[in-house]
Order: sequence, then C-alpha cells, then structure tokens
Amino acid sequence: MFKGVIFDFNGTLFEDNDLQIEAWDQILLRYFGRHFKDNEFFTCFCGLGNTDILDYLNSLDPEKQFDISITDEKEEIYRAICRQQPERVKFIPGVIETFDSLKKAGIVYAIATASEVTNVEFYCEFFHLERWFKSEHIIYDDRTFPLKPAPDIYLKAAGRLGLNTSECVVCEDSKNGLLAAIASGAGRVIARKSSMTHESVYQSQDIYAVIEDFTKFYPKYLED
Repeated sequence: MFKGVIFDFNGTLFEDNDLQIEAWDQILLRYFGRHFKDNEFFTCFCGLGNTDILDYLNSLDPEKQFDISITDEKEEIYRAICRQQPERVKFIPGVIETFDSLKKAGIVYAIATASEVTNVEFYCEFFHLERWFKSEHIIYDDRTFPLKPAPDIYLKAAGRLGLNTSECVVCEDSKNGLLAAIASGAGRVIARKSSMTHESVYQSQDIYAVIEDFTKFYPKYLED
C-alpha cells in the first residue's frame, strides 16, 4: 500500500476548465480583440502557472508587455463566474468519499496546485477544505519555485507529508501536470480524464491508470 496521495486540484478534483476558458477568453477579448483559437487553451494555458501564462501573453504582443496584474484580473473574473454560478463549482464524483476513506485509514494526502493564493483561499472557503486538509498540506503557486511541468511542486508536497515521492500516488489531469508527476519520481501516476485534455496525453507508459472519477478510488489505486 502506498503511504500518501497527492492531488492536483483544477481539472482533477474540480472540473473547471470550462470556467477557466471563460475567464481567460474575456482577457483575450479585452486586451487582444479576439477569442481563443483551436487548442490554444490546451497548449498554452492548461496546467501552467500564471507567470508562465504571462510570458505567453507577452509573446502575443511584445510591445505591450503586461505585468502580473493581468493574471490577477483574470482570477477576479474567474472567481466572479464561480460565485455567480455555484452549481458549476463542485467536486468530481467520489472525491469526498475518497478523502473520508483516506482520512479514516490514516493515509496522508495533499493538494499540489498551480493556482495562486487568492484562488486557493476561495477553494478553501467554497469547498471547506479544512475538513480534510491541514493548511500546510495545500501547496500552491507562491512564486518561489518552478511550476509544472517542473517536478518541484510534487517534491515539495511529498516533503510536507514526510514522504518521498516514490511512496506517493499522484493524481493529475493535464499534460504539464502529468509530466511534472512523472519527473518527480512518483511511485504511481493516475490520470483523471479531463474534458479539455487530449486523449494522446494519457497514452504514456508511465501512467498507471486513467480514471473518469474517484468512485472506488481507495483502496484500489493505492495497492502496491
């Protein structure tokens, strides 16, 4: 049995890619006068932190050179969409049962998300994450370490749990997140099948399984 589980959040525990697209699309329209192009969200936004997305936005118009406030603006739009449509803000099926089962079994677990602090605070409020997670077990983009596809966030999360990544199962959905999980040396990588991620991403031999949701996740995917 693996000793710990590390979960990505967006797209893995909470399917919000459509909400993210709505928010980023407003930014593209406001500052670039256009909507998303085919696959642009998947290739240039999905799974990346805001500093990396900022680099991409600045590459679109080198003369403008936006600062980080443009990504803060997007996050305000995103949270407003979530608050206006709370029925769209919900866990993937089986998540709560999985958290409860892990907690009861004494298996440690953490969140490793590319989200920044204001969104993490929103998720804590909306999903009542304190019911299952200690604050130190929610690792987010504090702009002190490289984000996915670099492995740093998963190394950090495992360390917070007092484990090596080889002792952990990592659950991810995006290409960059899965690359980060694999590069971290995770003992097992589980892909949550996201609505916005290409099927080809899940074909790596380094991915143990592809799941639709977290129904009956424990103990099946923790058994060695």
